[in-house]
Amino acid sequence: MKLLTVTIPCYNAAAYMERCLKSVVAGGDELDVIIVDDGSTDETGRIADRWAAEYPGIVRVIHQENGGHGEGLNQGIRNAEGLYFKSVDSDDRLDPESLKELLKRLKAHTAPEDQVDLIVNDYVYDREEKKACFSVSYRNVFNPDRVNTWENCRAFPPWKQFMIHAMAYRTGMLREMNLTLPKHTFYEDNLYIYQPLPYVKKILYLDRPLYGYYIGRADQSVNDSVIIRRLDQVTRIAQEMITSYTWDELAALPKKLRNYMISNASGQLYTTSALQYLSGEDGRKKNAELKQAIRSYDEKLYRKLGHTFAGGVTMIPGPLGRGLTVGSYKFGRKIIRF
Repeated sequence: MKLLTVTIPCYNAAAYMERCLKSVVAGGDELDVIIVDDGSTDETGRIADRWAAEYPGIVRVIHQENGGHGEGLNQGIRNAEGLYFKSVDSDDRLDPESLKELLKRLKAHTAPEDQVDLIVNDYVYDREEKKACFSVSYRNVFNPDRVNTWENCRAFPPWKQFMIHAMAYRTGMLREMNLTLPKHTFYEDNLYIYQPLPYVKKILYLDRPLYGYYIGRADQSVNDSVIIRRLDQVTRIAQEMITSYTWDELAALPKKLRNYMISNASGQLYTTSALQYLSGEDGRKKNAELKQAIRSYDEKLYRKLGHTFAGGVTMIPGPLGRGLTVGSYKFGRKIIRF
């Protein structure tokens, strides 16, 4: 049995993908590694084929027409052989020792009655000049010594959010809920994080940094200048994410999960609003349209977002609200050195 599928979507990643692959295959035979060559025009496809030849039974390659990162994850979910599923970006890395520890723990969660729905791990940010320049831990939320539920975990503090680097899901759950991410759209990881959570009942926590997330490339999708050029996609994903569930659906969830999801949705509204305001007059128009779309979808949800700190700031009218939103956003980016 393959314990874990690791899917690595790659587009013109020849310059750095081998560092990623080296860190992943260190997990050995219990891994199912899927490289998705997303219509690359450089050496990515040939490098992927070479790794598959060198690691038969562990590494597989899917060559597809360009569909974007989301379609790469869709392919991984469709073709996964592992009981659990994790995504790794081609310029990032896994820590080999933490990966072996994760696989060791997953062996205790293979029987149907013992399976968990979500695995949460700590992670670090890497920069070119320094590995692990900033670390993120979930120890203040989850207990590493037991299977967590939404009832026995601690409440998320307002500043703590899930990131895709911190998550692996049960593959069968993703298929049962028919998670399908949009093609040719960046920032779809917000949907990957948010939409499966109501299906999650049992959570396993690995209290060590498994994932190294690289920041610092000028063309990286998280850079403000790049994000603003893709503002239509940012807005689309924010709207699709926030309108995934009505307030009545969220209210039916366990309290800590409900509170997390409304916090996550309001944080997404806040971040998107800040970027829209930074882009100028057209962005302000997009912001008004986004808020109206949420309000039309569910008035109660819209009001609940406004009752949170992040959502409330974005709903302050006029220059004051825009100034507070943009100023606090810039301050936060400076603190984490994105």
